[in-house]
Amino acid sequence: MRLSLAEGVALRCPDAEDARVEGPGRSLRLGPLAPGVRAVFESLADGGIHETEVPAAAGTDTTLAWYWLDLAGDGGLLSWTVEERGNLLLTLTPASASFLRHRATFDAAQPLQLSRFAHTRMAEGRAVLDCPTVHATAALHDRRVVSLLFDMARPTLLARLNQFNTGIESFTLRELVRLLAETGILVPNGLDVPASEETQTALKQWEPHDLLFHLRSRGWGHQTRAGATYRFRGELPNPPALKPTVTEEGVDLYRPDLEALRAGGDRSFTEVLEARRSLRGRGAAPLTVKQLGELLYRAARVRDVRTTQDGEVTDRPYPGAGAVYALELYPLVGECQGLAPGAYHYDPLGHRLEKLSGPTPEFHALLDEARAPVEPFERPEVLMVVAARVPRLAWKYETLAYSLVLQDTGALVQTLYLVSTALGLRPYALGRSDPDFFQRVAGVDGFGEASVGAFAVSGGESQER
Repeated sequence: MRLSLAEGVALRCPDAEDARVEGPGRSLRLGPLAPGVRAVFESLADGGIHETEVPAAAGTDTTLAWYWLDLAGDGGLLSWTVEERGNLLLTLTPASASFLRHRATFDAAQPLQLSRFAHTRMAEGRAVLDCPTVHATAALHDRRVVSLLFDMARPTLLARLNQFNTGIESFTLRELVRLLAETGILVPNGLDVPASEETQTALKQWEPHDLLFHLRSRGWGHQTRAGATYRFRGELPNPPALKPTVTEEGVDLYRPDLEALRAGGDRSFTEVLEARRSLRGRGAAPLTVKQLGELLYRAARVRDVRTTQDGEVTDRPYPGAGAVYALELYPLVGECQGLAPGAYHYDPLGHRLEKLSGPTPEFHALLDEARAPVEPFERPEVLMVVAARVPRLAWKYETLAYSLVLQDTGALVQTLYLVSTALGLRPYALGRSDPDFFQRVAGVDGFGEASVGAFAVSGGESQER
């Protein structure tokens, strides 16, 4: 197995007394280096060194060299490459400072299987094996490794793997399995094994896609570019702050008198907050277009538009990451006094509804879906699908973009809840809404505009507050 400095890591030796290994977000101070240790680390920086070559390079400093190599490895500063007769098979690289290689855990007599959190993806023209539980990624250089991973989907003993079914020589195969087992990509099978994923109660309850999304969208990993990187600046135009007009056919909505509300025509914040509930089913009176207009005005309108060096941003009643505001509202009106049934898009600047279509099979399917989990309640009178123009956020934010979409959605839904409560309406949020049906109803590209939430509202006890 060949050791080398991980990508982006360098050996710094400004003087004989101050040697350091440094990389993005992590470093190891070596101090004054013994000659053998220096030779080993210089080899690491110059293409790497095979584990069997360390004693010869370090000489009498071999024990000290392994001590520093272990610290550098556990600090996420090294990469390990398994090769066979000069052919690269796999290169494993720590993905964060939480990486730890458990060198005493490998037991050839213990069945091993691929972690259920491991997955492969394509990156820069090569296959990559990711496993967020172990904070490491592995570049797969040889198709035989992919075959091995396939075999390890079930509990398997090393003795049952051989060159016949893997194409990898026995010694190299053992090295490869050992590396994957000591890093946790291969896990022991059996409930009596403490390290098993099956015995770690908290981990067992995570879905693989949830854990991966959680880590990646929080800026996890040395190789992750997170935050406002503006990666498409100069390459792609910044998507507009406001979605272009969908259709000229529309309905102007009621605008409430905010000064009158401030003067005492509104319920107190404490009263609204304490009264907020998810109220399924319909009230005594149907929702009116005036109530719908007031709800949208107070919760989601554009209050201001301003220009920045990267285009326009807006100000709205609910918070939005970087004032980007990528969310769109699509009211699906089943029953609303003064408004024809059908699918609409809300124009937050003009405060009007743009008519998309009348009731269609997909329209009815979405409204039916809104009542399915809560039988025997009727369909909501209006279902507002929350959609996100994801490229609008992704243009500015890199790996955080979708996480910010969900945070913005939560902020909008809470605002809709509070305003609905203040108006005496019956609101409830939905945990799901079919994105395919939404695409057909709204006539949008699901990659350019994806449904990310849904909010149902019906009339309350009376038509007027």
